[in-house]
Parts: sequence; C-alpha cells; structure tokens
Amino acid sequence: MKLNLLFSVAGLILAFSSAAQQSKWNDPLKDKVIQGRIATEALSNYYRLPDQLKDQVRSPVWSLGTNSAGLYVDFKTDATAITIRYKVSGSLNMPHMPTIGVSGVDLYAKDEKGGWNWAFGNYNFADTVSYSYRELGENSNFTYRLYLPLYNTVEWMEIGVGSDKNFKFVVGEGKPIVIYGTSIAQGACATRPGLAWSNILGRAVPNPIINVAFSGNGRLEQPIINHINQVDAAVYILDCIPNLALTKDRTAQQLDSLLTNAVTEIRKRHPKTPIIITEHSSGFNKAIFNLDKNEEYRKSSAVAHAFVGRVAASGDKNLYLLTNKEIGLDINSTVDYAHPNDIGMMKIADAYQKLIAKILKK
Repeated sequence: MKLNLLFSVAGLILAFSSAAQQSKWNDPLKDKVIQGRIATEALSNYYRLPDQLKDQVRSPVWSLGTNSAGLYVDFKTDATAITIRYKVSGSLNMPHMPTIGVSGVDLYAKDEKGGWNWAFGNYNFADTVSYSYRELGENSNFTYRLYLPLYNTVEWMEIGVGSDKNFKFVVGEGKPIVIYGTSIAQGACATRPGLAWSNILGRAVPNPIINVAFSGNGRLEQPIINHINQVDAAVYILDCIPNLALTKDRTAQQLDSLLTNAVTEIRKRHPKTPIIITEHSSGFNKAIFNLDKNEEYRKSSAVAHAFVGRVAASGDKNLYLLTNKEIGLDINSTVDYAHPNDIGMMKIADAYQKLIAKILKK
C-alpha cells in the first residue's frame, strides 16, 4: 500500500514537473504569422475572409470562410517537445471525414536539405483540443509547419515549448499560388490536414499557397473574384467546376459566362499572370458505373474545356486547362466519387505540381 502511494506521489511530481517545463506559450494570431490567406495582418481572428466581405457574400460562403482550411504556421525551435492547444467552435467530424481531418492539426518540418519530415502527436479532443508531440530531437535547423483544421473554426490557439527552449515564428516569402475552389480544395476528405491537396502542393513548390475554397460554394462569385484579384499571384487556380453543374437553373452558356467574367476580371489587373481552370476531378471513369454523375461531371467539364480552348486560341497564352485525365483519379482514389481520399489528394496535388512547374519555367 505504501509502495503504491509512493509511486502515485512520484507520478504526480513528474507530471507537475513536466507541466512546469512546458510553460512558454506562443500565440500565432497575436504575432500575425498565420499563412495561407489574404491580408493576414489585417485579420484579428482565424478566418480566411475579412469582416468587410460578410455583407457581400452569401451566408454559407461566409460561414465556410471562418474555417481554417489551408491555414498554416511556420516556426523554428530547438524544443524536443511541442504542445498545441486550441479551441474550435464547430462539429468535430463529419460522416465521410474523420475528426483528425475536420478538427485536428498536423505537424511537418522541412530539414536543411529541403526534405519534409512528419511527426505524429498524442491528441485529445475536448473543450480544449490538445496535441502533444514528444521525443522530437533538438531540430533547431528545421522549419516546422503546423497545418490548422480543414473544416472547423479555430477560436484561439497556442504553441507551447519548454521555458528554456528557443522559439521563433517565421513567414515565407514569394508570390503565392491562389486557389479558388470547392470542398475538394477545402480538404474533403483528407484524413488529416497535411494531406489536403493544397497542403501537399504547398510542400512541393517554393511558393506560398492561399486557400480560398468553400465546400459546395465555389461558384466563381464576384466578391470572391474581387478578393483574390487584390493579390499579386504567381498563379491563379480556378477549380470551381465541381460546384457548377449544368442544371435547369444553370445552362452551359451561363457557366461559360461565369468563366468569362472570372478570367476577364483577373485580366484587368493581372494581364499576364497564369490562370489554371480545372475540369472536374471525377467523371470520365467507366469503372465507376454511376451513370448520372458521370454525365453531370462530363458536361460541366466540357464547358470548361471549350472555354479555355477558345480563349487561348484568341491570344491569351497564359490561360491553362488541367484536365480530368491528367489528374487521373481511379476507383481507389475516392470516398464518395466527388471527394478524393488521401490517394486522390496526392494525385490532384501531383497533377497541379507538374503543370505549375511547366508554367513557371516559361
């Protein structure tokens, strides 16, 4: 009995000692170092859209814009243990997407040779979510990258290291790649944030990535076009075809008009910046025998294909098409046909990386 009591007391002392050492907490919002969004220094929260857009966009766009999809924080530290604690305001998971992808964080690190490393953490999803990373080694030459939740809204966040350890936020430089897209670009249905295709792409290219994607609501709408148009981008990606199906309320001519307006508006301020328009990543696959969805995805993609061909032929040499075939999803690449799993996310990211590498070499 006494021996058990001694072990219990020793355990409590060790726990308190560990907690005491983990006493330096760093707030990325306070230091204005959140990356992956436009004009981050002007934002006082973890949203992706500024307050002035709230009255200009539809309510679902605004709500999804509060999600932290594609947001990330870079930092350097020699700490061997890192703790992340934060609070989210939405549901922790969805029927087709796990808690870690919807509401979790994900820790990577780039080493001195430019290679990417990854660490798993012990996590606890409660009123305050926490991730605990231990036995990391003293990697002062690493640049850590923490990806934020894909489908939840972060209210506050802190990154903790030992009080005797160095810690410094860093921010990447260079012209960003701006992605305007749908649920697929927002991250559905990656199992964890680092496996969303926009985040995979961000580790494959030197440019920062800005994610402006809204689940079910990537519709080439004017307020969002205006929002992304303020950025001096390396490349604009318009990946909205999955949310622009041809229906009784949207004809092929109307979809063509939306594409025309988006490109025309961007060209007013950025006449030479490369623009990529993307076909639906699903469809065109005879091994998936849902004929209705195959036809739906094929029709909207055909409009995008024809539009890019016509505009490029008219003289715009900086307008590009990423085709369904180049993406190459198969029956092992999807959760529910429309949304890719981790395999599909990798295929999408690889297709973009290959096209962007060709574009930026010119």
